[in-house]
This record gives sequence, C-alpha cells and structure tokens, in this order.
Amino acid sequence: PKLVVHKSGVHGMGVYTLSNIKRGDMVIEYQGEIIRPIVADKREKEYEKKGIPCYLWKLDEKRIVDATFCGNMARFINHN
Repeated sequence: PKLVVHKSGVHGMGVYTLSNIKRGDMVIEYQGEIIRPIVADKREKEYEKKGIPCYLWKLDEKRIVDATFCGNMARFINHN
C-alpha cells in the first residue's frame, strides 16, 4: 500500500495509508540496526540526554532493532 508520514496526535509523527489494507497484508518491514539489549539501554539513555527521538523495536529477548538513524518510515508507525 502507498504510505505517507504526517504529524500524529499519538506520538509526534505517524504513518498513514492512502489505500485500503486487507487483514494479513504486509504493510512495511521495520528496518534498522540489530543490537543487543544492553546496547539498546545505553543508546536510549544517550538519545534521551541529547534530545534525539528514539526508535527501538524489541524483536525478542536477545535482539532489538534500532531505527533511530538507519531506519525507514516504519519507525513512525504508532500503536495504542
């Protein structure tokens, strides 16, 4: 589906679709650097200290994707 990034009331920016999405359809793959949790914790504190928005996605207990600097628009997908 065609996606765009716009301001969001949920969290800064958000991803919106310009077409219908059917249940089970792939929308976008979350991309970024795969890191260990200990590295993610350190980066999260560093980003917060510098005022940098943080985009971390936990894959499992051993892997986290950091899309802060090398991600795609999927990092702006909001959920609640």
